[in-house]
Amino acid sequence: MDFKQRLYDKYYTSHYKRFLPRTCSEWKWAVDRIHMNFGEILCAMPRDSLVLDVGCGVGYLEYYLLKNGFTRVQAIDICSEQIEVAKQKLLECKLDFEGKVKFSVENAFEHLRKNTGYDVIAIFDLLEHLTKQEVIDLLELSYFALSSSGLLIARVTNADNLMFGRFFYHDFTHEVLFTPDSMRQCLESVGFEVLKVDYEKIPDLPRARARLLGWFKSRVRHFGLAILGKFFGFSPASLSEDLIAVARK
Repeated sequence: MDFKQRLYDKYYTSHYKRFLPRTCSEWKWAVDRIHMNFGEILCAMPRDSLVLDVGCGVGYLEYYLLKNGFTRVQAIDICSEQIEVAKQKLLECKLDFEGKVKFSVENAFEHLRKNTGYDVIAIFDLLEHLTKQEVIDLLELSYFALSSSGLLIARVTNADNLMFGRFFYHDFTHEVLFTPDSMRQCLESVGFEVLKVDYEKIPDLPRARARLLGWFKSRVRHFGLAILGKFFGFSPASLSEDLIAVARK
């Protein structure tokens, strides 16, 4: 069996389960990340826009879209475990997704070859799992799967972060890192008009009492790196874990 398929089959139980938000405030933080970086774009879209979430994971984007009134969402992931967790989480949050979100276990490449007409395609935390050739192939398929003037929104691991190894190498399936320049290069090479490539903005971490020490360490680390950034001439914003991108067909 291919090593990636072996890992993806148990992606939730062998890996992501350790990172899943445990409290309502932590889940809200994960969803607030989406709103802070893509909310202005998504909330300006008609609520009957056809949205495809490629690599939907445990359903953060589906939660956000349902909360904001979207009614035509397709969510695909190669890992059935992730999709089951996503469904369960929406039910726990009393969000009715019947007839509004269609979940399916599918290969992203195969899905995009067979389906078109999307107003928005979201690719969050997926491109870094692909080879360079696969990145270009997936972006090209996404371009042709979008409707005229459709939007691609993406989030990828940020290679400009001096501590990128903490985020990149914690997952054995990661293959490639991105800088703002390389992300723009990939998007433009397949025909996209790049509207935005930027360092992801992150909301403050929830100050759960059980994790107060961890929160304090995070704030001290961020402050210290910001000082180093000023001293060595790099932007504190570049210390974000991820990059975000918005592009139009």
